[in-house]
Amino acid sequence: MSGGTYFALRGCMSPVMSGKPSIEWHTCPFTGLPVEMAEVRAGGPKGVSIRYQCLTRAESCRPDVCPLYPPEGEEIARGGPYELPYRAERGFCSILMSALGGDGANTAAKLLFEVALTEMGLDGGLDAKYGSEKTGTPTDVSIRLTDTAAPVRASGPTRRPHILVVFHPQLTRSLGLLEGVRPDATVIVNTTGSPEEARELLELHSGTVRVLDATGIARRAKSRLNMPLLADLCRVMGFPDASLEGPISRKWPRQVEANLAAFRGAREEVRAVYFPAAGRFPLRPPRSLATRVGYNTMLNGSAIRASEFLSAPKPGSRRSLLAAPAFNREACIDCVLCLTVCPDPGALVWRDGKMAGVDPGYCKACMRCVTVCPTTKKGKALTAP
Repeated sequence: MSGGTYFALRGCMSPVMSGKPSIEWHTCPFTGLPVEMAEVRAGGPKGVSIRYQCLTRAESCRPDVCPLYPPEGEEIARGGPYELPYRAERGFCSILMSALGGDGANTAAKLLFEVALTEMGLDGGLDAKYGSEKTGTPTDVSIRLTDTAAPVRASGPTRRPHILVVFHPQLTRSLGLLEGVRPDATVIVNTTGSPEEARELLELHSGTVRVLDATGIARRAKSRLNMPLLADLCRVMGFPDASLEGPISRKWPRQVEANLAAFRGAREEVRAVYFPAAGRFPLRPPRSLATRVGYNTMLNGSAIRASEFLSAPKPGSRRSLLAAPAFNREACIDCVLCLTVCPDPGALVWRDGKMAGVDPGYCKACMRCVTVCPTTKKGKALTAP
């Protein structure tokens, strides 16, 4: 048999990228057998071509159907070094991902950051901000990337993002997400509406609005909300899809098919429109919080208004945006397993020793109750929406 395996096409193998040919052992994702890979590099006027020859020939290999076996001798040309899509004064590209706890924004940012450092040769920093009760609370993840030798001295959330990823556009104004967004920025929005409608909702000064129904894609693939949005962010950054598919497979080996289906499902549904600065919406400066400093001064955020947080959430609030599990009373056997794993017992409504339903006002949509709910002859009492 003859053929070759290409990391840049599929992302299933990850040999060490070095300046000289190297031979390493890897596990074939199709046969599960150890395979020996040789890295072959060749320089040319258009850049550097990289080819990986598979040195292992197994009886179970099927080059006629395996996508990891393109025609022998085929090469992949790189047209020069990677270029960041945006660059600030000191050479940094800033990304801000806004979500709710449980959406997977923090994990998606870590995967992107890992690929940026290990595969794309970049440097930078990552910072995540969320409350003590993470699930259901606003979560902001900031990524700073640079391809220069500039030292990374900044830490904490980014105040001037070039790229903004919005998991829940309904929270844009209440969280002040557009404050500090740079002109001609790129905004990725999870919505079923058009880019024009998203721009009106965001009141974006100028830039590119990219919309996709990430919620629908994730539900159809039975995955998380972060996979489709991570896929589009990967394209905005100019990262090959294959560079993320490998880390995704290693991160969740039991959910490979579902996560990759959601990741690849974003390819066909993205709609993008560029809006020039026409004076319709102002360019908002970043928010700055000024507070007194001293041992007798309470910091911002330390005071909790009981009247706001101890009452049932109102329709349209951040917690009502989370989809609660569907409840089937006929299939319920009142085993109380759901109550033992629920982080907010107020979400489970019980009357006279029997479960009566789920209160969406308190449910955090963690789906732990769905996981432990037993399957009876009548089915599961709690199912994902």
